[in-house]
Amino acid sequence: MEVSRRQRMQTIDALLEGYSSLSVARLLEPLDPDFHHRTLPESLEMPVRNREAFAEHAARVFSIFEEFKMVPRTIIDDASSGIVAIEADMLGTLKDGRGEWKNECVMMVRLRDDGLKVLEVREFVDSAKAMEMSSKNAKFRL
Repeated sequence: MEVSRRQRMQTIDALLEGYSSLSVARLLEPLDPDFHHRTLPESLEMPVRNREAFAEHAARVFSIFEEFKMVPRTIIDDASSGIVAIEADMLGTLKDGRGEWKNECVMMVRLRDDGLKVLEVREFVDSAKAMEMSSKNAKFRL
């Protein structure tokens, strides 16, 4: 089945918009029922999360932000492998006057063969910033 680049990018846009919405329901929309999320590097010892566990994790993370945007710098679509690589800035305002948040990540996103849903995200994060968030925010658990 030939999946158009346009369809694949619509799914990626829905994923990025889901992160930026601070709405767990919206974030879950483009995710396949068999979705899995892995945060890397492995040295962070974060668990692989299925769709339900990812929703719980996202709710905790979203709860500490007033505003949040996932802003892509680069998107590389390898249709033959079903993988889309995204380099992005994560920009936000923390609640309770805790200031601005700026981080960066690279996400390797595997799409379903039809390009309509996300099967897997491998998210490489700034380890130091992940530890900083964990130590400063009781609601946020690695």
